[in-house]
Amino acid sequence: MYSIHYMIVSNIAILCCFIPFAMLLSRKMRQVTTYRILGIYWLLNGLIHFTDIYFFYAYRHNRLDQITDYYNLLDTPLVLVIFACATSGRHRKLLTLTLLLFVVGELVLVTWKGAGFTSSFLFIGSGVLLVLAYSIIGLVHYMKKMEHTPFENSMAYIYAALLFAYGSFLILSLFIQFRGNSEGNGRDSDLLYYISLLLSAAITSLGLWNYGTGDQSEPGLAHSSSSS
Repeated sequence: MYSIHYMIVSNIAILCCFIPFAMLLSRKMRQVTTYRILGIYWLLNGLIHFTDIYFFYAYRHNRLDQITDYYNLLDTPLVLVIFACATSGRHRKLLTLTLLLFVVGELVLVTWKGAGFTSSFLFIGSGVLLVLAYSIIGLVHYMKKMEHTPFENSMAYIYAALLFAYGSFLILSLFIQFRGNSEGNGRDSDLLYYISLLLSAAITSLGLWNYGTGDQSEPGLAHSSSSS
């Protein structure tokens, strides 16, 4: 019974990762740089998990699986680019500086330690903390404003989705670290991971849908699209 639940949840979660990218078929969505990068981010998320879909088990441990090694390097920089494109002024400059420093740090680590466990642990761990911090900052900035554009409303969903996804990943990683990666703990962690992935992709898609179906006459929409 557990394996059936796991298969259903994981397969739905992976397929949901492709929804934000599919939404770029809308001309309105493609006009916003933030959404184009967000679509690529979720497309890559779907691809690195693609061989976990029931019908594609046979493709495990091939070149498609190797995408994960490269994606670990791209994950945090992609999210920081999304955040930077969605903001302006001093906050964008801070995000851009953070992005440059993080990429330089990754290059130094990979050159020094190679693309092994130690390097991955360091830049994945620091990347998770950065995404959590900037997601919270984005939500705080949103709540400080009394009126919001459709773009800002959609970004609130995206900040919340990423906060949930990376927060869940951090909690699960700590759980495995302290409880051990036994067979039972591993199964539970995998299921919870895919549940968090499913909810995060769904929340992101809902935010994009709200933007796509929003009232075009709302003030500030043009500014939001151009600043992104």
